[in-house]
Amino acid sequence: MNPDFASIFSCCDSRRTGEREVTAESRICGVGINFRADKTGALYVSSLVENGPADKTGKVRPGDVLYEVDGTVVYRSGLSQISKHLLGGDGTIVMVGFLREGKKVSVEIVRKPVQA
Repeated sequence: MNPDFASIFSCCDSRRTGEREVTAESRICGVGINFRADKTGALYVSSLVENGPADKTGKVRPGDVLYEVDGTVVYRSGLSQISKHLLGGDGTIVMVGFLREGKKVSVEIVRKPVQA
């Protein structure tokens, strides 16, 4: 797994995501979080897109570990599985759970188009 993948959850552009085609016209958008994978496959927040949806919540921090999305545990899941949960329509809400210092932190994020 490439530890430097970053913009898959940030962008609203034309790319293949799982089994569906994501285009700007369909307004599939993300949460503005850049991730890095550790050697176990866990995804850590490496940075937030400035003024992006997650940044605007003030609740997501670099170092947080992605754990669940909308109640579905995605810890150590593959990118295509995770992107199916994090990407969605412009203005839709997603509940993202992180592990931070041994505790679970849940953050409600409104998906928006963002630039990586």
